[in-house]
Amino acid sequence: MNDELIKGVWFGLSGYVLWGLSPIFWKALTDIEALDVLSWRILCTFIFAASLIKLLGKGNELRSVVSSRTALLAAMTAGLLIGFNWGMYVWAVDTNHVVDAALGYFMNPLINVFLGVMILREKLRPVIWISVFCAASGVLWLTFALGSFPWISVSLACSFALYGLIRKVALAGPLTGLTIETATVVLPALLFLLIRGNGVANLNISPGVTSLVILSGFMTGIPLLLFASSAQRIPLSVLGLLQYITPTLQLLLGIFVYGEDFDGVRFIGYSIIWFGLVIFATDSFFATRVQEVQGSEIEELS
Repeated sequence: MNDELIKGVWFGLSGYVLWGLSPIFWKALTDIEALDVLSWRILCTFIFAASLIKLLGKGNELRSVVSSRTALLAAMTAGLLIGFNWGMYVWAVDTNHVVDAALGYFMNPLINVFLGVMILREKLRPVIWISVFCAASGVLWLTFALGSFPWISVSLACSFALYGLIRKVALAGPLTGLTIETATVVLPALLFLLIRGNGVANLNISPGVTSLVILSGFMTGIPLLLFASSAQRIPLSVLGLLQYITPTLQLLLGIFVYGEDFDGVRFIGYSIIWFGLVIFATDSFFATRVQEVQGSEIEELS
């Protein structure tokens, strides 16, 4: 295993573990209302991203994206989606729905597949259709067995999948994209804080809470940059398996640390979805490995 691959694995592990443990961070901010936390998160992440743009000298890259109407519109749309996703996640943690949030991120890869077929017209291997069917069946089971649609999980999965779809086709790099995305929603976030008049009160709760508010930008931006650095260095087959670290940690926190309900009905529904994910992850791993071997052989022949 070469040095770049090792770095990529560690970057990926670090990013996914930080995301997986993030409920601990957001739980520490429950003294602040969820909508205010979202506003602070957007504001601090924008400051974090814009500062890095300046420090790393990426101003030209930022200007080139802004000058392209299509690229700018894509980044702004992504900003609205990720803003909604962040807000939904913070609210889910604040209202003791960490387990439901975890399910959303378990479902995310399969929602990505569905969007790839419906929007990008990608063709799927038959076994992947089984995975999608399992995910849909699990959601239907939870809906009818619990008497309510798992809208928190589905909202998180769909918003992040749509965000990922736009980021896949967008021209902006990770840091540049994050800067434009947060810039899109930073003014509404700032106005929201001013109109509600809670900004000063939020920062006066305690020095610890003030520190966490400031660190919310780092907590949001650093995992994204670690993920981007990892994606550049390791095969998709490895990255695809690492992504399940996040919802697994979130699920364990929700059940064993925060004592959220996880009864037999939920276990059956989650198990159906997990079965689909096992099929999906296994098939994707071997398919990607085959493509990588074939690519290496072609390079050797050329």
